[in-house]
Amino acid sequence: MRVGSILALVSFPALLAAQSPALQMGTTYVCPNNNSFKVNSCTGTGATDHCDVMTSLNGQPAQLAKPLRQEVLTLAALCKPQTAAGAGAAQRGAAPNAPAPAAQSGPGGFKVGDTVQVNTLFGWANGKVLQIDGNNYKVHVVTGADVWKTYPSEVRRVGGAINAEDRAHGVYALQDRVQVNVEGRWVDGEIITLLGSDYQVQLPGNRTAWASGQNIRLVTAADKVPSSAPKAGTPPKPGLTSCAGKIEVRYSSSAGLAGVTITFRSGKATMGGGIGADEELECWMSGSNKIILHKPGDSNATDMPLDINNDGSIDTPLGENRKKGN
Repeated sequence: MRVGSILALVSFPALLAAQSPALQMGTTYVCPNNNSFKVNSCTGTGATDHCDVMTSLNGQPAQLAKPLRQEVLTLAALCKPQTAAGAGAAQRGAAPNAPAPAAQSGPGGFKVGDTVQVNTLFGWANGKVLQIDGNNYKVHVVTGADVWKTYPSEVRRVGGAINAEDRAHGVYALQDRVQVNVEGRWVDGEIITLLGSDYQVQLPGNRTAWASGQNIRLVTAADKVPSSAPKAGTPPKPGLTSCAGKIEVRYSSSAGLAGVTITFRSGKATMGGGIGADEELECWMSGSNKIILHKPGDSNATDMPLDINNDGSIDTPLGENRKKGN
């Protein structure tokens, strides 16, 4: 995690003057502008060890972070441990800096003076653009600090609105219909979670995948692959004719398997009696002695061939069936 994100509460001169105090575990530190944090634990006492830190913005829980211990010490020097007498109190931050007057715009179309949202330790917070340097924006945040943030991972539009330029830089929104690159294959899905510049995508089969914006693309009409399955009422193969008027009868198993039946009516075949609900299929004929049962609209379904015997019975993958009535 970047120092800029963790120290988004304070100004640079204050950082230079800070003296690192002893870090108090489990103690809430009150910072400028009614922000606070509490250190739950650290993996060690070294500067590069990590700490579990719970932050809050304006008294509301925000998120659990894992910054370096040195970063937490630097921030602790600028905040006050909360006491019983002073619970809920916070220091005042520095007065807001005036935005730079120069008119300029950067990637994403943001201009000096625009209000944006930036990613901080306390979550996404509003701020005003002061300066632009390539993909980086200097922003005065409502917490009172001036911070440099990078577009698109740390800078976005207020309210989460996105435009074509954002999408070109790998920015997406909740419920966007997208394709995500999973092991070299583009799979259709829907964005269900946003986390910085990463996205969780709902995939077919009740699966999910996390991906960066560079591994996601918006679904457009050009991305849609037309289904190869024929529409209902269209022969799945040339030369087939409908069973309607040719086979209007009920069949059941010759072996006496209870309830396994196929009922032919008006070009449809209803298979029932097995495990699960009845299934209606289209009935087609190839010549005079072969029936093809087809599930319309499903390109992955396998057609079921049935042979008509000389005695009028039919051979199915489940065994022989005989006529049992109309």
